[in-house]
Amino acid sequence: MQAKPRRLTKKTTAIIAVVIVAIVIASGGGSYYYINYIASRPAACALPSGRDAIKVGFTISLTGTYNVEGGKSLAGIQAAACWINSNGGITVNGKTYNIILDYYDDASTSSNISPLYTRIISQDHAQFLLAPYSSLLTGTAAPLADSYNLVMLSHGGSADSIWTKGYKTLFEVLSSASTYFNNAIDWLKANHPSDKLAFLHADDSFSTVASVAASRYAAQQGLSVVYNASYPSMGTQDLSTQLTAAQADGADDLLGGGHYADGLKIVQQLSSVGWTPKFISLLVAVTEPQFQQQLGGAANLVTGPSQWETNVTYNPASAQTAGIPWYGPTESQFVDYYSKQANAGAPTYHSGEAGAAILVLANAIEKANSTDTTAVRETILSMHIMTFFGQFQVDATGKQIGHSMVLVQWQNGALAVVAPSTAASGTVKYPYSGS
Repeated sequence: MQAKPRRLTKKTTAIIAVVIVAIVIASGGGSYYYINYIASRPAACALPSGRDAIKVGFTISLTGTYNVEGGKSLAGIQAAACWINSNGGITVNGKTYNIILDYYDDASTSSNISPLYTRIISQDHAQFLLAPYSSLLTGTAAPLADSYNLVMLSHGGSADSIWTKGYKTLFEVLSSASTYFNNAIDWLKANHPSDKLAFLHADDSFSTVASVAASRYAAQQGLSVVYNASYPSMGTQDLSTQLTAAQADGADDLLGGGHYADGLKIVQQLSSVGWTPKFISLLVAVTEPQFQQQLGGAANLVTGPSQWETNVTYNPASAQTAGIPWYGPTESQFVDYYSKQANAGAPTYHSGEAGAAILVLANAIEKANSTDTTAVRETILSMHIMTFFGQFQVDATGKQIGHSMVLVQWQNGALAVVAPSTAASGTVKYPYSGS
């Protein structure tokens, strides 16, 4: 998924020092310019004085294909940084530091990643890194983190293939793509085992891994998969042919999608082909409030996997029960800090996973009592903690193994958590009616 980068306008506020940095990139014969936002005062936060800073650098998709997810992620990162700086900062060897954020808009475009991260590392001198949003962009940035030996936390890249490359400095905060549809399939197995399934997904690495793993898992559970196809992740406008084919093959249920734009498109085009699946579960798009706002009644009863929702509450008592340390704000505190960020809107799981990445990094630095990459890396590999986002624990490759996902469904204009039962605030409503 690539979008042509465009020139951004300068934005100034009283709380963010904005430095315009010209970066010339050969792309279609043009020169493009990017805004570098150095958050010497993290958004909506008074930066405590008298402290040195630990600089965390990253790119984020504020324009282009991933702009919805990127905007939510940025607000989550800012909220977590605000909480850290307002609640004692980060202490290393008895000295207290603030976190400052050094970030660029990558325009959702992979060709921008290398020059921007090279600048963040070599010229801006970031000490730690966050990955970009999406598996595609994370996979592009990860080799740079390894090359420069800087710890990078991944908050939006969950394709399992990322963790087969042998990266030494990349660590995953969210659950891996191969588990995204498990809750949906478990529910279908328990409640409608005779339903026939269709998978239709974008061909990017994340969407492919999620859907292929789900198709395999469904077959293992004894469910019938009658249609399985992909579509180009870049520029696909018409999915009616694939939807018609899935219906013709006798599918009762539809699972797949990719990101926000194509998830929206799938539901919009179902009515044009005259197909109303009994059950729909789509990646990423469903958890965004805009999904319901744009679709209206057509969004009702659509389900999707989520890494986190505000009504799934983890707290210090949960951590104590699990026998692991707690770090960071509670869910309500995070939401409060989040609400103060510019143009944040309601938090989504993209907000939660991105905020958790900053919290995990801050806790690792404190536990290591060092800003040295090796010390922090070894600490992250041994960590097992809980934040408002849930558990964090990685395996030897950096892949997340501690976090659990939920299934959500739009019900009468509100997003309900419907599985697993241990986290649910409601039950799955079936069948989908298209209105």
